[in-house]
Amino acid sequence: MEEKSESLRKQRIPAKKRQECLKLFEEGYGYKKTAQLAGLNTYTVRDYKRRYASGDNTWAERGGR
Repeated sequence: MEEKSESLRKQRIPAKKRQECLKLFEEGYGYKKTAQLAGLNTYTVRDYKRRYASGDNTWAERGGR
């Protein structure tokens, strides 16, 4: 059961990838195209886009790997 819990643990998105998403949003890309270009999960990027639209960019500035 230990192996299963390891694979289900959330993985942190590197800061470089989050910054890439922020740049793409600023260039006018939507969350689906941004996810495709950055190679990230669509739903993760959708959440980033919602936060970006609300004026919260702290998600892109957090420390990562």
